[in-house]
Amino acid sequence: MHHLDMSPGVMTGLAWYYLLASVLNAAAAAYVAYMELVSEGASRVGLAPRTRHLPSWLVYTFFGLYGLATLVILGRGVLPNAMLVAYLLCAAGNIVMALAAGADAAHFAEVHDAGHGRGAEVHGPSLDDHLPAIGLGKPINRTLWTLIWGVIAVLFQAMGLTYMLSHESGPILPLFVRDAVDFVSGPTTFFVGSTLGFILMLAYRRTFANGLVAWGLVNALLLLFGLSMTDWDFRDIVTKPDNVPIVGMIVLVGFFTWISLRRAVINDARMAQGLPNLEELEPDKTLTWPDLVYTELIAMVAQTIFLVVWAIALQAPLEQPASSTVAPNPSKAPWYFLGLQEMLVYFDPWMAGVVLPTLIIVGLMAIPFIDTNKSGNGYYTINQRKFAYITFQYGFLILWVVLIVLGTFLRGPNWNFFGPYEYWDLHKVIPLNNVNLSEIVWLQLLGTAKPDNILVREAPGFLVVGAYLALVPPLLAKVPFFKKVITQGGWLRYFVLSGLILFMASLPIKMVLRWTLNLKYIIAIPEYFFNI
Repeated sequence: MHHLDMSPGVMTGLAWYYLLASVLNAAAAAYVAYMELVSEGASRVGLAPRTRHLPSWLVYTFFGLYGLATLVILGRGVLPNAMLVAYLLCAAGNIVMALAAGADAAHFAEVHDAGHGRGAEVHGPSLDDHLPAIGLGKPINRTLWTLIWGVIAVLFQAMGLTYMLSHESGPILPLFVRDAVDFVSGPTTFFVGSTLGFILMLAYRRTFANGLVAWGLVNALLLLFGLSMTDWDFRDIVTKPDNVPIVGMIVLVGFFTWISLRRAVINDARMAQGLPNLEELEPDKTLTWPDLVYTELIAMVAQTIFLVVWAIALQAPLEQPASSTVAPNPSKAPWYFLGLQEMLVYFDPWMAGVVLPTLIIVGLMAIPFIDTNKSGNGYYTINQRKFAYITFQYGFLILWVVLIVLGTFLRGPNWNFFGPYEYWDLHKVIPLNNVNLSEIVWLQLLGTAKPDNILVREAPGFLVVGAYLALVPPLLAKVPFFKKVITQGGWLRYFVLSGLILFMASLPIKMVLRWTLNLKYIIAIPEYFFNI
């Protein structure tokens, strides 16, 4: 049962949300229309100066409307309908920016087609042309993409005006979409989908590194997130004071992952052509004093202001004093431990809380001693360090960040899994007939009772674990990459590396076994608190 919430507070919040989405796209349209589009590493040699410039009247109009809106908000105590008037002023600024950028981009295209700055027959290429980075495709049609982002800005603003001016209705996420998302949501599909997304990101990294594709994905997520906020259950979860920082974490992780991916793609393409990487093009060193100190000071002041505003705008997530007789449902660890708490679903506490975290720390410490590949030192690359990049990114993004997201937004009462638009019902009970490997072998396959002797009873588990740890490393040693590791670093480094990889792979393997076979433990010896 889905609960729509179109209360005045929600409508007003969504109106301002889409105002922000509109101004972002209006700024994108203005950037494509007026600014210099010289990508990383592109040469400026022989290019004529650019003739595109942001008109002064547009700057004054945009910031004038926003400044006037700010004054109206400050005087809302004496001005009637001050917030509505301020919103209309900001909306007018967004629309003017988007329309002016589109019109000027079309004008620039006409001038360009008339022969001014076109090819070598007149003035030759100029900074008015888009110069893409090597490896990111061909130049874009600036007029087309200015119009696209401008239209999206106007559409977002129209949605915002609908929410602001309407008191009872507005665009919502269709019910069939929410039902479909909840239907396919589950730990299996969520984890497998995340893994497939990771594979697609690597396979089509040149496409994802393109700024147009990235901004298109941002717009799609802005639209989806805004429409989802009309669902009471979704909004109740993502707006909890504890969960708001996780939303910000997702945004930051996505942004910095994309930045690193983009620079790696460009560097790989440049080095494939024998060109220096981007970091070699920027060899200048920054002095600690005064450059670095001033930068840190400005960052500290900005962060302090941000935290003060955060503390004022968002209530502290304080609950009742802790009591041994009353526990919240669900009872969750802090966000940075949610990945470990999720591991407890699949491993015994000694494994999920001690062994695996220790191996993570030890593995990170051992990387400098295991890794003999000196490529990629001081610059971004994927092709020269594919194994290291894929392993680390999968471990961080999928086996850590995804588990945090899953534990934060999709684990509800009684630690059940809920869809993003599903009500967290305290009475929801999902019966799980968890079985151990010994039960599958002796009871289901052999049709006999489990032996009383512990070693005989758990022999299948010991054989599986032993084969996993003893037979997989020799098989991996035949893979060309690991042959190179053995040749350059020796067998000791290889066995340490393969051991860390096997323990890392044990988490997704155990998760899949739990979801498909309800397998709880491969080795189950509760008599001595030893379960794997």
